[in-house]
Amino acid sequence: MKQYYRLDFYVPSTQAATVRNAVLDAGAGRLGHYTNCAWETAGRGQRMVPGAFGAPGTVLTVEEVKIEVIVAEDLLQQVVDVLIEKHPAEQPVFCYFPVGIGFPPDDDRAE
Repeated sequence: MKQYYRLDFYVPSTQAATVRNAVLDAGAGRLGHYTNCAWETAGRGQRMVPGAFGAPGTVLTVEEVKIEVIVAEDLLQQVVDVLIEKHPAEQPVFCYFPVGIGFPPDDDRAE
């Protein structure tokens, strides 16, 4: 059975569509006969800036979107590389972890 991962990342709202579409074009969001699958949640990200976006030591709050996608193991590195390349931040915040995919373990519909 093919291994899948859930990739979660945060991106400023103004660039969410660009980064999401690049990640989907790289192979994320495919499961069975479905493509371009993603979940988005709006929120606010907060961080202490080193100086690139304001005075050093300033706490910056930005309207962001959390985007969640499923990625097949064989495409994970490619998708993460595209995420890092297209994301506007110097150090994008993302995580990935193995997941079950909603089919019984011996069912091949997801492949």
